[in-house]
Amino acid sequence: MEYSQWVVIHISNSLRNGNITIKEAKVSWGKFYQEGNKECEIAAGDVDGTVISAGSSSNISSCGRSDTLSGTEGSLDLYDGETRICTITWVCPWGAGTNDFQIIGKESGYVVSAGDWNRGSGALGQVDVEIITNA
Repeated sequence: MEYSQWVVIHISNSLRNGNITIKEAKVSWGKFYQEGNKECEIAAGDVDGTVISAGSSSNISSCGRSDTLSGTEGSLDLYDGETRICTITWVCPWGAGTNDFQIIGKESGYVVSAGDWNRGSGALGQVDVEIITNA
């Protein structure tokens, strides 16, 4: 079984105070999986509600489905309390398509940065995302 299309979103909460919560996690292609085990699918509802406390980090993992020639495509929202910080989207298609990773709808009180990722075909890889307050 092969999972050549995948992404691990490494989210670092660098806020001085407060938790970051994941909401509205969804995949339109592929699946979420338990960190380190692409065979162990988890529901989007299990990703929702993930809490990342100040000064810590968490990984959210998604991949295509084995033996189906599919990649992964999805999104999730990051919240600080009731404030939506941003939406993260990714597209990692099967075959010769190009990958995409975006942080959209950023709230003005926050700085959200994304590290390098593979823009060509194949896995997006690990993408480091850091959230800090805009001081």
